[in-house]
Amino acid sequence: MIAGTPVHELARPYRSWDEARTAIQALPMLPHLTRVVSAHVMGGCGMAGQADLGVVKPDGRHWHLQGLSIHDGSLFPTSLGVNPQLSIYGLVNKLATELARDLGGRGTSLV
Repeated sequence: MIAGTPVHELARPYRSWDEARTAIQALPMLPHLTRVVSAHVMGGCGMAGQADLGVVKPDGRHWHLQGLSIHDGSLFPTSLGVNPQLSIYGLVNKLATELARDLGGRGTSLV
């Protein structure tokens, strides 16, 4: 069983927590050795029908900042627990199509 890999450029997978603990203590803690990672960030700018319940309106437009629309996984209330790729594509297609139409564009689907 592999215990995991720390987010350090010089780290490698470890087979036990004892091995990982010892190796982590030996890693140099210097700038630019931390890996930057992300995995389907969701939540943070939830949609709502009222300004006091969310960050953006159901059309993705910010409740308080005119001209700001948010079209990404942050619109979900929390993590979906599954890969959100297709859900994000569908949501963004709908919102972007409506926004383009409202801004004077063709309003045709992006896909």
